[in-house]
Amino acid sequence: MSKRFSVFLLAAMLLAAPANGQQSNPAKTSEQKLVKARPLPLSSVRLLAGPLKNAQDLDAKYLLALEPDRMLSYLRQRAGLQSKANGYGGWDGGGRQLTGHIAGHYLSAVSLMWAATADARFKERADYIAKELAEIQNAQKDGYLGALMDDQGVDGKIRFQDLANGTIKSGGFDLNGLWSPWYVEHKIFAGLRDAYRYTGNTQALEVEIKFAEWAEGILSKLDDEHIQRMLATEFGGMNEVTADLYADTGDPRWLQLSSKFEHRAILDPLAARQDILGGKHGNTQVPKLLGSLMRYVYTGDETDHKAATFFWDQVAWHHSFATGGHGKNEYFGPPDKLNDMVDGRTAETCNVYNMIKMSRELFSIDPEIRYVDFHERALFNHILASQDPDDGRVCYMVPVGRGVQHEYQDKLKDFTCCVGTGMESHALHGYGIYYESKEKLWVGLFVPSTANWEAEGVKVEMNTGFPVGESAMLKFSLNSPKKFTLALRRPFWAGRGFRVKVNGQAIKDLPQPDSYAQISRTWKNGDKVDVVLPKQLRTEPLPDNPNRLAVMWGPLVLAGDVGPEQPTSRERDARPAAPVFVTNARRVEDWLKPVAGKLGTFRTSGVGLSADITFAPFYQVPRRRYAIYWDVYTAAEWQKKSAAYAAEQEKQKRLEAATVAFLQPGQMQTERDFNQQGEESSPVQLEGRYGRRGTKWFSFDLPVESSHPLTLVVTHTNNARRESSFDVLVDGTKVGEQTVERRSPEKDVRFFDVEYAIPAEVLRDKQRVTIRFEAKNGSEIPGVFGIRVIRADAQP
Repeated sequence: MSKRFSVFLLAAMLLAAPANGQQSNPAKTSEQKLVKARPLPLSSVRLLAGPLKNAQDLDAKYLLALEPDRMLSYLRQRAGLQSKANGYGGWDGGGRQLTGHIAGHYLSAVSLMWAATADARFKERADYIAKELAEIQNAQKDGYLGALMDDQGVDGKIRFQDLANGTIKSGGFDLNGLWSPWYVEHKIFAGLRDAYRYTGNTQALEVEIKFAEWAEGILSKLDDEHIQRMLATEFGGMNEVTADLYADTGDPRWLQLSSKFEHRAILDPLAARQDILGGKHGNTQVPKLLGSLMRYVYTGDETDHKAATFFWDQVAWHHSFATGGHGKNEYFGPPDKLNDMVDGRTAETCNVYNMIKMSRELFSIDPEIRYVDFHERALFNHILASQDPDDGRVCYMVPVGRGVQHEYQDKLKDFTCCVGTGMESHALHGYGIYYESKEKLWVGLFVPSTANWEAEGVKVEMNTGFPVGESAMLKFSLNSPKKFTLALRRPFWAGRGFRVKVNGQAIKDLPQPDSYAQISRTWKNGDKVDVVLPKQLRTEPLPDNPNRLAVMWGPLVLAGDVGPEQPTSRERDARPAAPVFVTNARRVEDWLKPVAGKLGTFRTSGVGLSADITFAPFYQVPRRRYAIYWDVYTAAEWQKKSAAYAAEQEKQKRLEAATVAFLQPGQMQTERDFNQQGEESSPVQLEGRYGRRGTKWFSFDLPVESSHPLTLVVTHTNNARRESSFDVLVDGTKVGEQTVERRSPEKDVRFFDVEYAIPAEVLRDKQRVTIRFEAKNGSEIPGVFGIRVIRADAQP
């Protein structure tokens, strides 16, 4: 435990000690001191008709279609109990999966949906799952809850005991043979927390406390060195849920447990304002810093505060796309270097869900409009577009490239992490529209809704056609006149046309855009506030390429429709399918014109080289191939670039046609798809490229075609820390070796492709082979940054 946490723990123990017979809760005391504006409770806000209400309704329908007993099936089996139904599959299936995570997500989701709707069916399901988890926990006899299993079929509980005994084999997503086990346990912790907080189920809190006692026992004998090694594996928001448990109970034991999940390799540089995010898995980091933020709220620890705020600033303004999403293939790149990241599998939904949670909490602590600006951007662009508005499917990735499509998930088969957060996300749309502080009601988002400001006896109804509409009307209901301040957000995008009227009288001396209009008066029953929210077209270029830009209409990202969905292919998704725009008119309104009778829909006029393109708000373009970013050139610029652009497009097409399989090492889900195995190897990012390096060996399984002669093409690097020598093997047959001299500091890092012919006898009658890289004694593999199997007779 760090020295500073020892101080906070001692303070918490002293403050929690009974004084004059009264038990105090230092976490609540700290929270009351630090929180300046609190979101109105989810149970106090109801959505009215609009796209967010539609999203909530689809989510509610989905939650009621799922069967709790199927999610609990493997949890019961591991506890020696008879399953009541067959388990679900996908990432929640049996074997080495994230088994058990969906039960946790689901418990959170139904608890949130109960608060959001007051539909008793959700409360019944939350109560049922809490009761079942209590039975499972009693059968486990030691507080444990889990359904994990390693790839050898060993129960995860045994692997956790290995951890308690000091055995730590930790990688980015593998801990003692389990796939991100603390990440999975975090989901169950969070479900229990939410059942207690949102439905008042005290049994859920009792189960959570016993669960925490088990976790405390697992970690109690590990010293700090062992703990930090363990934290190299993704652990979700374990620091957050244990800090929340401290707040819910006042017991300093859980603050101490939270400190065990302080990953100093990440927290310390961020607190020192060093952006070390490049090459790191996005949603491994966001929950950690959300946990740091909650610890600050409960303790006042400035290191946590500095790390969390710097992290949020960097992600929101230096790593994010126009939609509010970030990352490629789940990983951060360098700050302000987004040009080479836009195409392909970008913007994981889990990350955005957690960034919105951070944004709400940061605004509560420090009511700065930038947090609500980001909430609005991420909500109405990424989150709303992540759900099919007709059938409710949600997306893993919501790509932003130049000719991509949604990664919709199968609602009853996939059960990925983003299916889980999607369950929760669309139950939370009412949270963060309104905030309250003493004698002040903050209106940050324009969403058709009703709200009950119970502390002041005020009810408000907001009617608006937003996000497409350009006005909003708020009507107040009070039993008696009441003096308070209405803090009404003036968005930066509304510009000079922003107007406010109270009961028909214009408010003069409005503040500058991107601030709050503070209207202090004695309010009466039936008072009305009319707001004009004009939207203009504008563009947002990438920070490192002014010619590659997104088109915005107010806060909304406009997506250009480039055709019907196609069978998915990571190679195809990486190749731009959107036309280039050529125009000497730099003002977007000069070449993008409104479509009559369709508010928010626009069409290009004479700038597309192949055809004009129709644009609409991103969330209105489901099940289509689309583009968010576009290359826009003047005629002179295009004359210089056109030949090289066309040649690169043709080369990419020929390469794709010749490719049997392609693997980008160093990216979590991609490596799982190709069965990455190894010893003493790790993912790496170099010069903005992803790869894997090692000091012993690593391997991948790739599909092949035995009917064609094949060539293995591997992208290597010269970035060796010492002279390195390693073999390249295909199904145990050596097909080549590489020797790389130590790179001296004066030499630039470079990448180079090497072709290895695969013998026909190795391929005979096979559909898949293992590609293995094996360091020679005392050497290393400096890095593999691409693996491609191509038809030798069709090479480009």
